[in-house]
Amino acid sequence: MISLFSRPQQKQEDNKIYTLLNEFYNSFSKNNTFNEMNIEKYRNVRDAAGLVMRKFEKHDHPLAYTNKLVMYIDAQVALKNLHLTHEQRKIMQVLREDTKYTNLCYVYTSPINNSDQFEV
Repeated sequence: MISLFSRPQQKQEDNKIYTLLNEFYNSFSKNNTFNEMNIEKYRNVRDAAGLVMRKFEKHDHPLAYTNKLVMYIDAQVALKNLHLTHEQRKIMQVLREDTKYTNLCYVYTSPINNSDQFEV
């Protein structure tokens, strides 16, 4: 099998995506939009991002799970009419572009709007 990235380049790409996920996760606590009154609507999205960050720590197909996370968040935004900040939308776009060619064969298959697919 031909590797698209050399090992150091792959590690650098993983670090970039992990950093973006961390920014996305932390954006829920530093923005006044997501206060105690309405965080419940966004809790599943935030928690799913945290679970995918754990996939990076365990080296459990993190790019594939990030790709699934992007699809999950898009589904949650559409189905629950959620609002993401401009910063969050920019992060999502970068994550979408960076993971769109990953193989999803290794990730748990479940309905796209089910957060159980990210369980550790």
